[in-house]
Amino acid sequence: MDNMEYLFMVHTWGGFYNEEHRKIHGAQPGNHYFSTADDRDSYVLSLRAIEDRLNARVLVVSLSEGYNCRTHTTLHRVSELRGKRVYSTDDMGANYPYGAASYHMENKWYLGFNDYPFGEDINYTKVKVIQEWITGAFVPE
Repeated sequence: MDNMEYLFMVHTWGGFYNEEHRKIHGAQPGNHYFSTADDRDSYVLSLRAIEDRLNARVLVVSLSEGYNCRTHTTLHRVSELRGKRVYSTDDMGANYPYGAASYHMENKWYLGFNDYPFGEDINYTKVKVIQEWITGAFVPE
């Protein structure tokens, strides 16, 4: 861990970033990394001030910190159809919580709905899931 830096991350998204508001404030959604919690908190406060001034609702933020803030949480699946196995993934983003990823895998990531490892014209009721797993650096829950 000698080359790993402890970082403070904020992930931002929401209506605050719609086209009209973004033309005025120029801020970008996504992951933003800081060396200190104070720097991260100052950044969030500056965005909140813009949100209030423009009535740019809603700014959504998720905070995390640690050595692995840049590591993405990824869902993995191996599926089989008529003897052919295919590997697929779903990137949940940096430092995504394990519990949320597990919930997404069990209740939101479906073969033939939002995962088409064999293409879209396949009857997915006949596809067998061989293995599923989650990798990444997980924030405490």
